[in-house]
Amino acid sequence: MIERSFILKDEMGLHARPAAMLMVKMLHVSSSVEIICGDRRADGKDVMSIMAMNTVAGDEVTFRIDGPDEEAAMKDVESVLAADA
Repeated sequence: MIERSFILKDEMGLHARPAAMLMVKMLHVSSSVEIICGDRRADGKDVMSIMAMNTVAGDEVTFRIDGPDEEAAMKDVESVLAADA
């Protein structure tokens, strides 16, 4: 299992576009993906779950990825969040 935290830069947080981009990338990995922000948790493979977190700029979100392709999955997360900065 690997875990990494990010500070969201986009003022709208993980809104529809980045949530959808994350979901699409995570659907291609076999690892489980959990997103944590404070006491809120989301399934990284469910766009509605991600958007329901109601994140905003400045929120710290932690991605917890567990499985055989966790390193590749985390690189995908990094690429989506970097594109959304």
